[in-house]
Amino acid sequence: MHSLLQDLRYSLRQLIKSPGFTLTAVISLALGIGATTAVFSLIYAGLLYPYPYRAADRIVPLKIVDKQGETRPVNPTGLQIQALEQVPIVESVLTTGYHAMNLKGPEFPESVSVTSVSGNGEHGDVGGSGIHDEADRTTHRIPAG
Repeated sequence: MHSLLQDLRYSLRQLIKSPGFTLTAVISLALGIGATTAVFSLIYAGLLYPYPYRAADRIVPLKIVDKQGETRPVNPTGLQIQALEQVPIVESVLTTGYHAMNLKGPEFPESVSVTSVSGNGEHGDVGGSGIHDEADRTTHRIPAG
């Protein structure tokens, strides 16, 4: 323990003797730690935990594969969604749709992209995220992530 304290005192004296080197070392460490943190945050958000939902690993896309092996998008109707919700292995169903619509205002109409989201069955909660449908406004939490 005594030699460790001596080494620390010696290091501190050397850093005080050469302030240019000390400043360069501190800036290099700060930039390195900051860059590492930023890269990890991006990788964590994009690859490791991309969805802010409970049990995100259980979310699966619904798709149809035809006889030729081609994957086709599925746009289920309300009755089809209700039928899917009755299947025992399906916990809940959430569908989205993307549309182009015209927004009218006092000036010229403007084309906007719109995303529609269906209700989430009897659960009402979009994957446990705290987002609820119109009928239930009691929960307002959206996890950061």
